[in-house]
Amino acid sequence: MGPKKKKTEKQKDFIKPKLKVGKTKAKPENYTDTSFTARSIALPTQSIRKKAESADGGDIDLEHYLSLTRHHSSSTRKEVLNYIEKHLPSNPRGLKEVVTRTIPLITDQAGEVATALVSLLTACGKKQPGLLELHIRPITLFILSAMTHLQPSVRNNSTKYLAILIEQVPEALLTSSFSKIMKAYFGLLSWSLKNDSKSKSVALTSSASLSTVSKKARASHLNVLKNFLSASLLQDETIDANNISSERYVTHPLSAKYLFPSTPQPYSHYKLFVQEIKKSNPFSLSEDNAGTDSTFTLSDLDTLSSEDLDTRQKIMIDIFLGPLQRNLKDIVKEAGDAGREANSCLQVLQDFSDKQNPSC
Repeated sequence: MGPKKKKTEKQKDFIKPKLKVGKTKAKPENYTDTSFTARSIALPTQSIRKKAESADGGDIDLEHYLSLTRHHSSSTRKEVLNYIEKHLPSNPRGLKEVVTRTIPLITDQAGEVATALVSLLTACGKKQPGLLELHIRPITLFILSAMTHLQPSVRNNSTKYLAILIEQVPEALLTSSFSKIMKAYFGLLSWSLKNDSKSKSVALTSSASLSTVSKKARASHLNVLKNFLSASLLQDETIDANNISSERYVTHPLSAKYLFPSTPQPYSHYKLFVQEIKKSNPFSLSEDNAGTDSTFTLSDLDTLSSEDLDTRQKIMIDIFLGPLQRNLKDIVKEAGDAGREANSCLQVLQDFSDKQNPSC
């Protein structure tokens, strides 16, 4: 019986089972299911992304919160900006990332986002002195874009960011973008640099069609303009003893001229690596090219550098002073908050004129 049973068991291995219709083949006992697919593998305890250390000692996922600044909801963007302000990173690299990732919100249309962003940029500038100065070019670029934006809400909030730069880094702002900001102000307030009847009628029509919100914003624009003119034209060229240590001048009074410059890109006004094509036509008899060799014209603004105070004062006298006084006097006649701010701007211009002509 032994050999027969063994032979029968061997034959079972070669017997093909008969399958019924509609039935699948039976799976072996050691079968492993490999039909599943995985898009990603989650390793929550092995994240390679480093968290930023906030000023209060805790760690926050800075990358996550900065990504939420592009959220479609304005309330979410506002809350994220407020949260980042309360948990600013302590290292300079994190602060740089915050400024770089949030300045595109300067052109955001939501007023609540603008208020939160102004507070955040102010806090960043106070936490690390010189931070806004290092990013003065991109910040100014977004501010100019906001001042000439199509949406009125963006234009109304544009000078709030300019006020931050005037308060914290006025020298860097004036040396790099004085002429551009003055031109943008004329477009923001619907002013014209030409003195003709057509320009006056356009200015009067634009002023009459302003809404209540725009009129309040115009008063704010004029307040910032007053501070901008004061910093641009009435500053003293003498070196501030509080900002520069006397130890730098122990060897010689001119020792500072041979030390490292205190401003970034000190030779940018030479435009050594910039290729420009002159736009003005020397054969044109238009008003823009009607100036003499010693007088600046509108066509010269794109090539002029405002590094020093004398150049800014000459640009103001040759190009902007007359149109500024003319348009500000028109706003003074309207009275109200805008009229008071316009009168303050005229007082700054009068002080500037008296400083230029002390004998008068």
